[in-house]
Amino acid sequence: MANRLGHAAVAILLLASTSGLTQMSRTVLPVPQPPFNGAIADNVLDSRPDTNPPVRAPQAAPNVLMFMSDDVGFAMSSTFGGPVPTPNFDRLAAMGQLYNRFHTTGICSSSRAALLTGRNHHNTGVGYLSDLPEEYPGYTGRIAPETATIAQILKLNGYNTAMFGKHHNVPTNERSDAGPFDAWPTSLGFEYFFGFPQGDSDQYAPNLYRGTVRVDPDEGHGDMLDKRLADDIIHWVHNQKAAAPDKPFLIYYAPGSTHAPHQAPPDYITRFRGKFDMGWDKMREETWKRQLAMGIIPKGTKLTERPEGIPAWDILSPGTKAFAARTMEVAAAQLAYQDEQLGRVIDELQRMGVLDNTLLVVIEGDNGASAEGGPSGTVNELRTIAIHDEGEAWLAANTDKLGGPLTYENYPAGWAWAMNTPLRWVKQYASMLGGIRNGMILSWKGHVAHPGSICPEFGHLVDIVPTILDAAKLPAPTIVYGFSQKPMDGQSLLASLNMCDAAKPRTQYFEMSGKVGLYHDGWFLSGEDGRKSWDLLPPGGARPKMSWTLYNLDKDFSQSTDLSAQEPARMTSMMSLWEEEAKRNNVFPLDHRFGPARASAGSFGQGRKHWDFWGKDVSIPAIGGPFLAGRSFTLNADIVLDKPDASGVIVAVGSRFGGWSLFLDHGKPGFVWARSTNPDEMARGTATQALPKGSSKLQMRFSVQGMSKPTEVTLSSGTTELARIKLPGSMLMPAGSGETIDVGRDLGVPVTDYATPHGAIEGDIPHVSIDFD
Repeated sequence: MANRLGHAAVAILLLASTSGLTQMSRTVLPVPQPPFNGAIADNVLDSRPDTNPPVRAPQAAPNVLMFMSDDVGFAMSSTFGGPVPTPNFDRLAAMGQLYNRFHTTGICSSSRAALLTGRNHHNTGVGYLSDLPEEYPGYTGRIAPETATIAQILKLNGYNTAMFGKHHNVPTNERSDAGPFDAWPTSLGFEYFFGFPQGDSDQYAPNLYRGTVRVDPDEGHGDMLDKRLADDIIHWVHNQKAAAPDKPFLIYYAPGSTHAPHQAPPDYITRFRGKFDMGWDKMREETWKRQLAMGIIPKGTKLTERPEGIPAWDILSPGTKAFAARTMEVAAAQLAYQDEQLGRVIDELQRMGVLDNTLLVVIEGDNGASAEGGPSGTVNELRTIAIHDEGEAWLAANTDKLGGPLTYENYPAGWAWAMNTPLRWVKQYASMLGGIRNGMILSWKGHVAHPGSICPEFGHLVDIVPTILDAAKLPAPTIVYGFSQKPMDGQSLLASLNMCDAAKPRTQYFEMSGKVGLYHDGWFLSGEDGRKSWDLLPPGGARPKMSWTLYNLDKDFSQSTDLSAQEPARMTSMMSLWEEEAKRNNVFPLDHRFGPARASAGSFGQGRKHWDFWGKDVSIPAIGGPFLAGRSFTLNADIVLDKPDASGVIVAVGSRFGGWSLFLDHGKPGFVWARSTNPDEMARGTATQALPKGSSKLQMRFSVQGMSKPTEVTLSSGTTELARIKLPGSMLMPAGSGETIDVGRDLGVPVTDYATPHGAIEGDIPHVSIDFD
């Protein structure tokens, strides 16, 4: 009997040990369920339940707060010597460690994919903007299942996971209620998502989603978007810790600021009045001196010269200077407001007693500051994405509106260049440090040997996932949901909190829209195609001649001195190494075109001739659905009105920054066209005759005579023509990128003002059809 009991005890110990090994290995996710170790009899009173524990995070695994802002250059925040006071970034830096040689990919979608997966952006399938996917392995616009996200890994290892803000990793044609939702945060490991699945958002009237469901447009009315994100994080943490106080969390906090549109509360803008009147040349010099004094950049770092294409501040007219200075005041206010919201989240974590065991990863920008507003800046980002032809008088007329709900501004390229001091160039430039070097902070109480120190060790977005796994004592999985995983491309930075190794060997390639770079053990190879970030094509067209240069970044922090002539052998070997890395990571084929120049007809829904909308609650993406401009079409609407003087939208596309609306104004059909908010680019017409109460039909004919030729809109009901409106052109870009085609209402930023809230129709719209010629 004793022997049998002894053998049974050994068997139980062996089984427990096996279960523990299964749990501890965690290389296959979900962790395989151990065999049932209980006993089953006829009656439950004679049975013994399974005692295998559920998967839990490793003991003492930290909470993780991963923060990445948008288009914030290396030198914008005071934390890295910039002109904008950011006291909350500053205190996190004082608690943790700053990294002044940390790198991103050069553009939004790609950086976010690299951050989430720990793999190079082409290697995970997001070599360019997810808005413009192409069927090449490196450019699908979707995070590949072979490159699981940190949210998937941590969730399957016992964490709660939540994301707040910008998720620019959903292809345009996958943002509707029809999905598919594989690329949305809730399919990438985040149990909760509150934010927007595109490249930018209005701060006053955002189109937001909770999970995959659109948020009620009246929720959060009156609050700026950045505040709403912070409020939602605090609400989520309160509830998560109430339900599972011992369960660690991952929060991914990605505000859309300071990406265009630059918008901020008026009192924040007032704080910066006059602070940038000296202009970008002087500001850049002042920042450089501060950075040297703070030790952000090493002694001897050169201030690189202003590049061709960015004008000297002193040659600008007084009106142009006033407009440009105000744009920077607004951008500064937006960053200050963002910093304050992050501070509210940090304060709440501290009040709750969870901050001390929270690993904080704070990345200031997903790329360099953006010059996509062009040399003059813009009051309407997407209006000028292909051509920068807003006149000086029009820009000046909007100076006092900047930062408010009536502009969608981005500052002039000169300010973007200044916000990247002392580096060269701006966002999109994978060939220049101004496009790919961003400030980063790591903080974890008790794990930072020298709080407030500056670490010059090379770092990249792909290092963040390995760092988090290292902190949580978790392995990189080999299989996730049945998909064999690609190895991590990054390396953990956790050891650098104890001992920073500036000379650590490292190789990292860069590529964005045909601009290329390669870092290898302190040296940097730059391949430049000559396209400025506000142009669609390089000077030589889509097959440009590349210019290759070489820099010793160990001695030349700002990439100021080309050594290619002195180092021909190294130049040759690094060009070969870049090609090897490019092939290994699915970088080819290179595409030197930017934005709209890369768009195919299918990207704008032009493959389909007929569309049906069955009801007044339809909303689909304005970019990715039918492209309702630039070509002739006929719209037919079945309408049922509650009263003869009913008001509301029939169909609205886009916003006042780019869009049109067919609506009723007290029963009378009307049409508004807005390429922008400039009256010269708008048209409006209203019928003299109202539609009756009850059922009726309304037809809109959009007739395009040809490129750059007159365009006419005709409204009719039955055989009766109601109105004829001549338009100043046939083309517009629906703006911003999250705006929609709406039936029976106008969500987000409206095209025009309406008699009812959100233009809600006073009646019903059973059916709308659209037929293209």
